[in-house]
Amino acid sequence: MTLSRREFLKLGSLITASTALASCAPVYRRLAGDLPAIPWVPLGRLDFMALNRLTFGPRVEERARFAEIGLQAWVEEQLAFDSINDFDSDIRLASFKTLDMDANEIEGISNGLFDGYDRDLAPNELRQATLLRQLYSKRQLYEVMTEFWSDHFNIFIEKGECFYLKTVDDREVIRKHALGSFRDIVWASAHSPAMMVYLDNQANKKGAPNENYARELMELHTMGVDGGYTQQDVMELARCLTGWNVKEHFWLGDFVFKEKIHDEGTKQVLGMTIPNSGIREAEQVIEMLVIHPSTARFISTKLARRFIADEPPHEIVEKAAQTFLNTKGDIKSVLRVILLDGLHLAQPKYKRPANFLLSALRMLNAETSGSALHKHLMQMGQAYFNWPT
Repeated sequence: MTLSRREFLKLGSLITASTALASCAPVYRRLAGDLPAIPWVPLGRLDFMALNRLTFGPRVEERARFAEIGLQAWVEEQLAFDSINDFDSDIRLASFKTLDMDANEIEGISNGLFDGYDRDLAPNELRQATLLRQLYSKRQLYEVMTEFWSDHFNIFIEKGECFYLKTVDDREVIRKHALGSFRDIVWASAHSPAMMVYLDNQANKKGAPNENYARELMELHTMGVDGGYTQQDVMELARCLTGWNVKEHFWLGDFVFKEKIHDEGTKQVLGMTIPNSGIREAEQVIEMLVIHPSTARFISTKLARRFIADEPPHEIVEKAAQTFLNTKGDIKSVLRVILLDGLHLAQPKYKRPANFLLSALRMLNAETSGSALHKHLMQMGQAYFNWPT
């Protein structure tokens, strides 16, 4: 693919803008002093491409570390993200009061039950925190995977009650399981009030099933559009999911199973007969979906496309899919195959405008509070969690 002159100039202007936006940082940060001098370490084309895929653009110190220990050790170091001291990133988030709140608390602030009414507070703090983590976290592969799963389990933060539910989803679903088990992240997402609202499962009840979440669960979250399920499977799964809902009133924002609106009839999904068993019906289907061969291939293909090429090598996808099945969806094991066996086959890829901008800021060691940058991303149509579909 080639860039037109206009497209090239647009991309170039982002780099220029990044240096100007960095000046929006608070004065105390800009006066904090120079960073310790780190030699600029040259990397070969493949090493640089690999590091570029594993981060939001490599900083000078990450280049040096990568050159020192090599790809395999660097990947293992990043996969053990809990052992990486991320104080520099964490301290930047200390003032964001909604990140650790439950949905009930956030809704209270948003609707003026407490001091400081501001409906946009939680969405904006989440967006700004995401940006700062991507810019300054030393757990770069973890943040890359957090973005990957946020896209995979997409929730449009501006739809209905999602504006106060998404913060909890980000913390308890995406970030909690980003490098864990695929089964666990699907399970958590399926019990996420934000997902129930976004995909209309609140409206899914006996006698009037809503297929939206059932279809997305199969098509986008697990098996893939060519995974082998039928429209009848979607309809039957929707019946299994009747009653999966969100609590109201005092316990606002928690997941709840409403037995009174659940379809008690026998269902059949992917050839499996499911007698009436309440909430366990859909949970049985989820357990089947997360270890299905189509799911293994679909997830492995998406990961290989993210890290290697838009048309990833078939042999890498198949090896990753087999590893997915052998480990029951252990994300780290699948990543090891894709990154250690496949990154040397990486092909050039374009970055999203936001990621392109982040790369420039990271390369320049720029300082920013993220506030102005977040606003500019919104003006560009690149605000986080703002994809309607």
